[in-house]
Amino acid sequence: MSNELADWRDKHLNSISNSFCAAKWYNASLHLGHGYTNSCHLPLPHPIDLEEIKTNPSALHNTDHKKIARKMMLEGTRPAECSYCWKVEDMGRNSIADRIYKSRIYSPEDIASLKDRPWTDDVLLKTVEVSFDRTCNFACSYCNTGYSTTWAQDIEDNGAYQKFKTSSAGAYYADGSWAEPFGKYNKDNPYVDAFLRWWPELSQELQEVRITGGEPSASHNFWKFMEVVKEIPSPNLRIAINSNLGVPDKLIDKLIKTTHDVDVKEFDIYTSNEAYGAHAEYIRDGLIYPVWRKNLVRIIEEGNVNQVICMMTINSLCLVSITEFMDDMLELKAKYGWNKPLIDLNILRWPAFMSPLNLPDDIKIKLHKKLFDWFEIHKNNDLLAIHEKAQIQRLIDYIEVVDQGHVKTEDKKELHYHDFKSFYEQYDERRNKNFVETFPELKDWYDSLQVDYTIPDVSVTTGHITHFENEEYEPDVERKKSCGEKTWNDLNSNISTELKKGNWKRVDLKRKL
Repeated sequence: MSNELADWRDKHLNSISNSFCAAKWYNASLHLGHGYTNSCHLPLPHPIDLEEIKTNPSALHNTDHKKIARKMMLEGTRPAECSYCWKVEDMGRNSIADRIYKSRIYSPEDIASLKDRPWTDDVLLKTVEVSFDRTCNFACSYCNTGYSTTWAQDIEDNGAYQKFKTSSAGAYYADGSWAEPFGKYNKDNPYVDAFLRWWPELSQELQEVRITGGEPSASHNFWKFMEVVKEIPSPNLRIAINSNLGVPDKLIDKLIKTTHDVDVKEFDIYTSNEAYGAHAEYIRDGLIYPVWRKNLVRIIEEGNVNQVICMMTINSLCLVSITEFMDDMLELKAKYGWNKPLIDLNILRWPAFMSPLNLPDDIKIKLHKKLFDWFEIHKNNDLLAIHEKAQIQRLIDYIEVVDQGHVKTEDKKELHYHDFKSFYEQYDERRNKNFVETFPELKDWYDSLQVDYTIPDVSVTTGHITHFENEEYEPDVERKKSCGEKTWNDLNSNISTELKKGNWKRVDLKRKL
């Protein structure tokens, strides 16, 4: 854990309140294709008021929902929608939650000014993440139809996934049609119209606009917006683009060219991966690892980019080869510099059955030790930035300390195990994959799981989000203790010392890249 980051948190955030996060004021994720927003990618998105944005485009960000959460934070109350951060901070190890990273990009003066500002005020964004539609050529296992047209094609061709016991698996019943009410080209989309009306003012004040998707480079709406950006010089603006880097070469060429053509302060590229080789290709359906790596190198070598960041969605399967993946990223860092690429570790929340916590104890302990041992070797490596080291340590602590993920009504592991098996059986059949051949280390456990095939089939749904977590956070560890239930720490203390010492062999996934 970084003392520098903890000291910054205590001085600039906790001095206002222990639940304060400046991103609730200065940052937004805007899902313009269907008119939803959240203050960062971690809380569930909630709807934007369609009537208010007709006269006040800043209402794309300044929703009543966010204002209530701001009030809670100023008063020291922890909003439930921010449970990702509270679970990290509740580990009891002075761990660094994302509210530090997401606030630290703003000046101390801008943060301090919020303390006495009325919570009802409309605030101008400093950073914003925007998606225009769900167009995507990938269908990653932990994604869904609301964010990928390829996922939607799976549901259209094969129907809903079936035989689940937990509500967090409900996304796999959906065709995602709710996410595209204005069609592929956003014709007459009032949310996009409001954003474009706001852009001339916003572009002069923003520190960063980050465009995500779907896959932006595959989207007509993204390239249309880039033409708007070119028309309004923004010398203080940083543009960041999320890309899976798995699109055809002509789009990679076009993306590289755009990094040279746009008149902005800086250009960053974000991509995604969290496992190595065949494991990555299994988890992120559509990815071909050598192609992804080749395009990552092209962006670094040919693009006019300030930095390249690889976002890692930490799920249970990626833990098998996460250290091999980070070794590969360190090879690139050694050649191109510490920030090409950076890695950014985000622990998966949904669906809960893919959480790194929802593995059997013996496997979880072995994978934890593999990661722990890797970090013991690399914790003083100067190629790893402070935040990268803190996030790796946070993941190690999270696996060791946290028992229940982010679905407080579904903390029965056997339900998650059931849905894990049910999902991947269907995923294998639909995507022409093979879980056991790809993850032989997990074969015995996987084969022991049984799916209840008597569960009635369900029809395809739209997938519309209806729950927005507007209550106060309730710590699950304290709740379980009060009910007399055992936690992971209780169980962990009873697992044999010899098992904890057992080594998990290095995965042999090396191939010519």
